[in-house]
Amino acid sequence: MRRATRDSLIVGVVALLVRLPGYFAPQPLGFDDGQFAMSLIAMRHGGLPFREVFSSQGPLFLPIAWLGDLVGFRTIDSPRFASLLAGVALAVLVLHLARRLTGPGAARFAALLVALSGSVLWTTVPLTSDGIGAALTVATALAAVVYWGRPSLRRAIVIGVLAGAALAVKSLLVIPGLVAAALWVLLRRRVRDIAAVPVVAVIVVLLVSAPWGLGRVYDQYVRYHTDAVADRPVGANLHKLVETFVERDLPLLVAGVVTLVLVFALVMRRRRAAATDGAGTSLTRAVDGTVLAPWFPVLVWFVLTVLVVLTESPMWRNHVAHVAVPFALLVGVGLGVGATAERYVAVAAGLALLAAPWTVVHLGEILRPQEPTGNTARLERRLADLPAGALVISDTPGLVWRAGRRVPDRYVDVSILRITSPTKSLRLTGDDIVRDARRADVCAVVRWSNKRFTRFPELGRRLRREGYRPELRRPHSPEVLWRKVRCRPGSGRAGRTTAAVAPARSPG
Repeated sequence: MRRATRDSLIVGVVALLVRLPGYFAPQPLGFDDGQFAMSLIAMRHGGLPFREVFSSQGPLFLPIAWLGDLVGFRTIDSPRFASLLAGVALAVLVLHLARRLTGPGAARFAALLVALSGSVLWTTVPLTSDGIGAALTVATALAAVVYWGRPSLRRAIVIGVLAGAALAVKSLLVIPGLVAAALWVLLRRRVRDIAAVPVVAVIVVLLVSAPWGLGRVYDQYVRYHTDAVADRPVGANLHKLVETFVERDLPLLVAGVVTLVLVFALVMRRRRAAATDGAGTSLTRAVDGTVLAPWFPVLVWFVLTVLVVLTESPMWRNHVAHVAVPFALLVGVGLGVGATAERYVAVAAGLALLAAPWTVVHLGEILRPQEPTGNTARLERRLADLPAGALVISDTPGLVWRAGRRVPDRYVDVSILRITSPTKSLRLTGDDIVRDARRADVCAVVRWSNKRFTRFPELGRRLRREGYRPELRRPHSPEVLWRKVRCRPGSGRAGRTTAAVAPARSPG
């Protein structure tokens, strides 16, 4: 078995095994996990992205996730299938990209750092656009490095297709990686190829957007996010970036520090050697003499990603995964320099292992998922007991998903950005909730978050007028289930979304 194939299997199996517990997690792993899972369930019943199903991510994200759900046999857990595959693919792609930038041992280490990264786990176990976007970005970079080694128009077109797909999943945060890919292409100075890459990328974005309507895609994918931009809290973002790395990626941080120290020592040693006898070793040549691709695009990738994360508003912890990938690649490049590369990798790996328990403790929810308890468990039972075909409006769609129910299509995304949007066509209001609560197939309204439906203080009073009664109240808590006293989902005109979800529960 070739070493590259063996390494791919090892990295892929490690990435898969560490993600399986979270794949079968009985509770939603964050708001996005539930929101996007509910979007796929709506699509199972005929809802279309950017039309019936509000879609805040790129036009290719939900179709990819829908395909993963289909391949995963549409169980209650299968909405996470595309994200699971993206996590495995991302680690293997990093391995093959790193093998073209550094030594094989350092490449394996970089790939394992990504496979086990807590930040990456949080975007490739729950269903998120960040994990799928990161995998497509690394695929684009890998295609660019292959092009750098053997340039051709066909390979340039492949780069353009992958870049367009990445942009059609996650726009701003994938751009630094695409810039790195562009640098590898530019180094070959082939004008036709350089022009082909962006042209093909734009065509891909337009083609995957057209079926949903370019205006709708712009409103929900672009305008929705630009409306939310306020001040650029660089200091707060820096604090969140560092805090997230310390909690979720301490082994990667430790490996980065070790790499920085070793590279500094190596550079100083080479300067002394050059001063005495002119000796030196090229950083673009492996120990065995193989010419490696230039590594500086990875540095550009890392620096640009950090700048984007620090200046974006709002910045979420999931975005740190986009920093972790080029960071791990830089670690691999740094450790792979010099004749003693394997020794450097061993030192960095040993110290990273010592830091691993800290990260494991902070990843308990995703590595050791728990069954719902207390009021959340009672809510799930109440929702499961609703009449067949009943829909639920909730500010936490994931709870409805795990209870085997669905929300009306327009409520798959009830994020705070949508509630506070200044654009009327995008905004969700208390009037909308009350109006849809009158539908014959809506039997319950759930407020479980302290920052979404709490924006509508009159909601409870208005729902009581519509025949709802509060249940599961707790003192000093926003949690409440309003249940319609008389609910017969099949008794009135319910529209297209009357079918019940009842997805089969997986063995997990």
